[in-house]
Amino acid sequence: MQREGWGLKTVHPFYRSTKWKQKRERVLRRDEYRCQECKRYGKSTAAATVHHINPLEQHPEWSLTSWNLVSLCNPCHDSMHDRVTGNLTEKGNRWVERVTPPTPLAD
Repeated sequence: MQREGWGLKTVHPFYRSTKWKQKRERVLRRDEYRCQECKRYGKSTAAATVHHINPLEQHPEWSLTSWNLVSLCNPCHDSMHDRVTGNLTEKGNRWVERVTPPTPLAD
């Protein structure tokens, strides 16, 4: 399902859930309300969005996992997605490559 702003009027129901709203606030607080992409380049920009590094539609099992979420300003968030197709851009895919799921501990 496409999200609002991607050319469609529907918003994935997940983004209206209490669990998401609470997790989003915790991630913004963790990242000190600063855009983590801008921070990589020495800039300090207020974050307005929490981005799923591995998209919700492809990995719903990681929808609320902290390692898969990052605070971004709106321009950086827009640069992570092709707003026509909804696919990740090259920049979005670089975040996927950098952030991998934690490996389970061996017994």
